[in-house]
Amino acid sequence: MNIDIASVYRDIYTTPTQEAVELALKYGYLPYMVQRYIDMLGLNNTLKLLEAFEKRVKPVVRTNTLLIQPRELKKRLEKLGFQLEEIPWSRESYWVVSQPESPSIGATHEYLKGYYYVHRDATSLIPVYLALHEYSGDVLDACAAPGGKATFTAQLLHDKGVVYANDLVLYRLKAVIGHIARMKLNNIIVTWSDARKLRDKLKKRFYRVLLDAPCSGEGRISVDPGRKTRTSLLDLAIMVKREIELLYSLADLVEKNGLLVYITCSIAPEENEYVVNKVLEARSDLEVVEPPLKLFNYAKGLTEYRSLKFKDELEHCIRIWPHIHGLFGYTICLLRKRN
Repeated sequence: MNIDIASVYRDIYTTPTQEAVELALKYGYLPYMVQRYIDMLGLNNTLKLLEAFEKRVKPVVRTNTLLIQPRELKKRLEKLGFQLEEIPWSRESYWVVSQPESPSIGATHEYLKGYYYVHRDATSLIPVYLALHEYSGDVLDACAAPGGKATFTAQLLHDKGVVYANDLVLYRLKAVIGHIARMKLNNIIVTWSDARKLRDKLKKRFYRVLLDAPCSGEGRISVDPGRKTRTSLLDLAIMVKREIELLYSLADLVEKNGLLVYITCSIAPEENEYVVNKVLEARSDLEVVEPPLKLFNYAKGLTEYRSLKFKDELEHCIRIWPHIHGLFGYTICLLRKRN
């Protein structure tokens, strides 16, 4: 799919208002980002969002239930001084409320034995639950590093499917391999490729494909404040072009009636509804479907943004907002391959 960066840039360009500039200066953002929040949420909710980004989210311990039961792990970690809180919609997982000075959550004997995986936030659990609902079989995780979704998928499938964990960045792929070995997972195959080229390299097709697209990471500002100013509008246009290409090409790897799960840790419509809408316009074999599970009260996807109009089905996308849900900013769209 040929995408012109100039046309993308024209679509996403905006001139910030004085109000947006002043808030950007106060909170340390690029003005176009704050203008986006105002356009999406209004001023009052923009202020709530900016304040929410100033608060750190709680990391998550996800039990490797192939090696230990959640209650036993909780008991062991609490003896070490960790305070854990159950996540009501994830029976394997706990929020880390507080930690001792030593050891850190990634340096316990239990961690080294592979008893758990540490997620920066609970949002990355959600697409795995949605993809695997009433499903067993093989799964492609097209941009798998550092391995949270791939290892969780392999854990839940166990002997009912194989995970193909792919990534382009070699040093990040090494982290995936390390987690696989540490957690003693034997149903993951690791591949090293640009995900846009996988359709030409893999003869196999899948009923479940996860695409956690490389993105601006704007939803993770609470743990990485540098993202407030890291992505210029041109940088964003380049990312959007790549995201469209990834989504379009990976659709060719999905079997008929299979699901392609598009994920970003971004709240930018440019990287989410805009990308999905562009691919839907270019392909007639995809449709956005409602999530099969309601783990909590998700927000709906956008069907319009500024002068851009998106297909009505985009409302089935899931939006997770820091100021509403207390989690990373996150967007998930489930696309079904038509019969």
